Amino acid sequence: MLKLKSWLFCLILLVGFSFPCAAHEAKPSDPPTPGGVKSLEDRVKQLEEAMGRKPESGKWYERIQVSGLIEVEADYQEMDYGDPAQPDADSSDVDLATVELVFDAKIAPVVDGHVMIKYEDDDLFVDEGFITLSGGDAFPAYLIAGRQYIPFGNYDSHFVTDPNTLILGETTEGAVVAGYRVGGQMVDFSAGVFNGRASETGDGDDNRIDSFVAGVTVQPLESVLFGASYTSNLASSNALSEVLADADDLDSLVGAWSAFASVEFLERYYLIAEYMAAVDDFSAGELYTADVKARQPSAWNLELGIALAEGLEVAARYGGSDDGADFLPESQYGVVVNWGIFENTNLAVEYLHDEYEDDVQEADTLTAQLAVEF
Repeated sequence: MLKLKSWLFCLILLVGFSFPCAAHEAKPSDPPTPGGVKSLEDRVKQLEEAMGRKPESGKWYERIQVSGLIEVEADYQEMDYGDPAQPDADSSDVDLATVELVFDAKIAPVVDGHVMIKYEDDDLFVDEGFITLSGGDAFPAYLIAGRQYIPFGNYDSHFVTDPNTLILGETTEGAVVAGYRVGGQMVDFSAGVFNGRASETGDGDDNRIDSFVAGVTVQPLESVLFGASYTSNLASSNALSEVLADADDLDSLVGAWSAFASVEFLERYYLIAEYMAAVDDFSAGELYTADVKARQPSAWNLELGIALAEGLEVAARYGGSDDGADFLPESQYGVVVNWGIFENTNLAVEYLHDEYEDDVQEADTLTAQLAVEF
C-alpha cells in the first residue's frame, strides 16, 4: 500500500504542476468523459446523430460518417491475499487499451447501417454491426437488427474502470430489438430477442433463440433520466458467460432486472445510481467453477461527480455486490479526476479499492488513461 500511495502522490503533483501551463491551451467544448465506459444512453445518442444526418448527394462516400476512439492506459496494482500461504503481489503496465473505429452509413431517410470494429485485450473484432429502421417523426418506432448491446442496464459512469453493474450484466449478442418513443424522447420502450451464450441442459447445441430483453427509459427533464430493464438470461452476459462451469448445462435460465437514475443539478453536480440483481438462484457450481453454494448475484454502483471548472471534473464511487465470489468485489470505492486537456482529449487519473467476499483478497489500483475521440 505504501508504494501505491507514493505513486498516487507523484501523479497528483505532476497533474497539479502541469495544470497552469496547459490550461491556457485547453478549450474542451464538452465536459470530459472517460472513454472506457459507455452507457446505453450514450449509444442511443450516437445512433440518433447518425440517423439525423442528411447526405449531400447520392455519392456513397458522402453517406458514410467515420468516428473513433483511442485509449492508452497505465496502471499500478497491489494485491493483498487473505490466505497467509499466498504471498501478496504487485504489478504495473502501460499499453494500448482500446481502439474503436465506427462507420455509420445513411442508406435511406429511415435506414441506417452501423459497424464498430474494436481492438481490446490483444483481439481485433467486430463489436457491433446492425441495421436500424426508423419510422421518423410521423411514426416514432424503430427496429435494430444485428450484433448489438442489448438494452439491459445503463452503465453510465465517470470512471475508467467498468462499474460492477456493467461487469455483471452487459451483453453483446446478435439480436432484434424493437422500440417506440412517446413524447419525442421523453419515454422509450424497447423489447427484443436473442440467442444467448448460456442454455439449459438438454438444449443441444443451443442453436435457437431462447432469450428476451425489455426496458423503458424516461427523461422528464433534460437533466433527469431514469429507467428499468429485464433480461431472461443473465448468464449470457459478456463477462459472466466466461466464468460459467458449463454454459450449455444450466438447470434453468436465470433472469435479472435493473434500475437506474442519472441526475444533474445546480449545473455542476452529477449523480449516478444503478442496481442490478438476478431474480432466482444459480445452482451450486453453475455460476463459478468449483463453487459449492447456490448464488443469486446482484451489483450496484453509486457515483457523484462535481465539475470544478470548464473541462475539469472530480467524481467519487461506491459500489459493491452480493454473491459475487471472486468475480465481483463485495465493496468498491474510489475517486477519479477527469481533465479535458484539449478538445476531444481527456486525461483521467483513478484510484479504486476493492474488497472481495470472505476477505479472500483486497486490491488497490491506480490507473491513468489518455483518451482521444475523433
